[in-house]
Order: sequence, then structure tokens, then C-alpha cells
Amino acid sequence: MKYLITGATGFVGPYLIRRLAGAGHFARCLVRDQKKAEYLKELPVETVWGDITKPETLDGIADGVDRVLHLATLGHMSNYTVTESMFMKINVEGTMNVMAQALRSGVKRIVHCSSVAAMGICPESPADETTPCRPHHSYGRSKLQAEQEVLKMCRKDGLPASIVRFSMVYGPGDFRDILRISRMAKKWYLPKIGKRPKLTPLIHAEDAVAGLLLAAEKGSAGEIYLLTNEQSEPFDGILKTIRDALGIQSGPIYVPEWAAMGAARLCETMCRLAGKPPIVTRKNIESTLADRVFSIDKAKQELGFKPRIDPEPGLRETVEWYIKKGWI
Repeated sequence: MKYLITGATGFVGPYLIRRLAGAGHFARCLVRDQKKAEYLKELPVETVWGDITKPETLDGIADGVDRVLHLATLGHMSNYTVTESMFMKINVEGTMNVMAQALRSGVKRIVHCSSVAAMGICPESPADETTPCRPHHSYGRSKLQAEQEVLKMCRKDGLPASIVRFSMVYGPGDFRDILRISRMAKKWYLPKIGKRPKLTPLIHAEDAVAGLLLAAEKGSAGEIYLLTNEQSEPFDGILKTIRDALGIQSGPIYVPEWAAMGAARLCETMCRLAGKPPIVTRKNIESTLADRVFSIDKAKQELGFKPRIDPEPGLRETVEWYIKKGWI
């Protein structure tokens, strides 16, 4: 099988490409930053330079491939410092550019990788693919609009694309959420906020890749699939696992919800005046406090998706990897 991969130099990309290469598949990797692509030199893959926001650099990138897996995105870690127009430029216009090339080249199957951030904070529990989307921030709005554009192309142009929405993806190499949480936990910056469960959905990168490849083979055009673990984890349990892996014996300081929101507001103000991104924002706190529970019944029934890595050993492995690499 021949694949075109965008986002090859992100976090999930290397997991995907190593799996494809290990199974003997051909992978063409679209690369914007040559420095980040150094690891690809060790693998039997084809690298092509291109920028998804510049259509003139994408001509022919999907020629001769069977599958397009679109992972490239401007991630949510940049929520505070990146404008909404920048999210839209990369996550929406960039996606449309890739889809246009796949359609022109006659690719048989396409998977667009999205996020549960497109859904926002859902009052439904569990939420599923039919739940109305209420994005909570600029990143989520851009991911939802990208989905809408892909679905529009499916209806009007016959684009053979399905969409997967990942929850928080983690694992060794994760330079985003779990690394930030681990660093904050080590420096005692991460207290226990309020008394709510704060149910948080997770999926290990290996399971995310497995679900993505199942969607590439079995996903129906114009359909959306949620990919996460079957159970969401209490955030305080996630924090405890991380603290245990760091060797921190004592528990975190308790902070009431109202105090945490006030501190976040102050942090935003002070960092704005200093011209720096805040360590924490009110939207961070609001997202953390919410219970986010998702049903994966559709992915199980239509794709045969079954996540296998339990969060506790998966998180411990991730933190131990950080320590070994000197990241924390």
C-alpha cells in the first residue's frame, strides 16, 4: 500500500511512519521543516518538501498513492500566542489544499485527523459523533471548520474522506500536554483543583495510530469517528500517576475552583503586560474542571477499533522516557 503522510514531523507522525515502514508499506512524507525530518533519513520512506498553506508547493504530492493521512495541524499548545486567523490558515485552508490534491490525484481513501477540541465542553455524557459541537477556543473552532469543509467536499465533489477525532494523545516523545503537566507537577505548579472528578479522555499514540489505519481501510466517506480510550480518567488520578513516576511522595496542594480561576486571570494579565504566554489560562482551568466523556461505539462497530494500552502504565512509561531523555 502507498501512503501520503502530512504532519510527519509532529508527535503522532513518527509512530505512524515507523509502523507503516515496519509493515513494508510505501510512505511519502510531506515535510516543511527539514531539520525536524532528520529521523526520516533512517527509514525507507520518500520525503517531499511542501507547505500545506502554499498550494504551489503541493502540486502532484498525492500522485500514485492509495491513501492520504492528513495529520498536519497547528496545535492547541499555541492557543494563547497564535491568532485565530493563523489557526484558520493552517488548519482550515491547509486542509482544503491537501484535500484538493488528493481529489485531483484520484486517491481512493483519505483520513483527516481532527480533535475532540472541535466538540468543546459537552454537557452530554457520553458524547458521541452526533453531539452538537461547541468549540471552546480558537483551535477547536479551526478544527471544526476544517471538518465542515472536508464534509462539504465529500458531498459536493465525491471526496472519499473520513474524519477521526482524537482525544488527548500521549506517549514517549509527547512534547505537548503530558510533558507540560509533568514539568508543572515536578515544580509544584499543579495543585488539586476543586473536588470534581474532572474526567479526562486519553489515548496512547500507538492506539491512535491503530485507529487511524483502521479508518483508512474501513472508514466510510463523510463519516466521523471518535478515537479515545473507552473510559475517561479522573484528572487527579492522572496527576497521581505522573507524580508517582517522578518519585514525588507528598500530595498536591488543594486549591478551590474559584481561587484557581482568580489566579489564572491574574496570570493572564501579568503575562500579557510582560509580553509572554501565561503558564495557565482560565480556559485551561475550565477545560480541566469539565468532565469529558466520549463513546467510541461507532469506531468499535464500524472500524473494529479497540484501544489496548492502559493509561497508568502508559503514562508511567511516558514520564520515565522524559526522565531518561532529560526533558524533565
